[in-house]
Amino acid sequence: MAKEEKCPPCKQIVPEFMSTYGDMVTLLLCFFVLMFALMTPDDHKFDMAASSFQLAFNGVLTSMPTIPIHKEVLVPRLGGDAQNKRIAADAAMKVRDVVQQDNLQDAVKVDVTDTGIAIKIADKVSFDAGSAKLKPEFIKVLNQVFEVIKQTQGQDIRIEGHTDNSPINTPTFPSNWELSASRAAAVVKYLYQNGEDPKKLSAVGYGEYRPVAPNDTEAHRRENRRIEIYVEYLKKEDKKVIK
Repeated sequence: MAKEEKCPPCKQIVPEFMSTYGDMVTLLLCFFVLMFALMTPDDHKFDMAASSFQLAFNGVLTSMPTIPIHKEVLVPRLGGDAQNKRIAADAAMKVRDVVQQDNLQDAVKVDVTDTGIAIKIADKVSFDAGSAKLKPEFIKVLNQVFEVIKQTQGQDIRIEGHTDNSPINTPTFPSNWELSASRAAAVVKYLYQNGEDPKKLSAVGYGEYRPVAPNDTEAHRRENRRIEIYVEYLKKEDKKVIK
């Protein structure tokens, strides 16, 4: 009688421990998903983490979602010097914190730009109508904001004055150009008198010609009457000229 041939033993393809290891990894994943679902989110930490990820992948990803630091603040766009942009984002959040402490969120807005930060201050806390004299509350805001800015030294500080389209014709201010330029110059003069390097400071008046809203209502005109402070953190040689 012929002998039965036995099947040769099957070759072991996957190590035996892999089944236990796979179960453990799956259980760990479920555990961390559960922990994440039960956690209380911290918007501030999330903003910081998301901003860091974008800066870490600078030049690798073509686009990233914008992360709000404040309802008017944007994460810096790709391109340029990543370290200086990280400094700008940090400065913007510190300025935001100062603004929130004084409940001035509606009057003072902060943006992160391609080259630094922009601080927009409404005229209700900066100047009286038809005047270029700094209001006491505006001086307080400037002092607090520039305490933050001095901690992260920028390359240039540009002050822009803007008005609505309401005509003005006085011996001091024949037009809105003179009014906006005088307001910007008043801010520059105050900053210089309080220790800012005059080589970094510049002032420009745009009058009514760069509105952020149509001049059709009083609320919109109030939006257009503003001072904008631009703090640049990229060196001049780092800035690209777009032809």
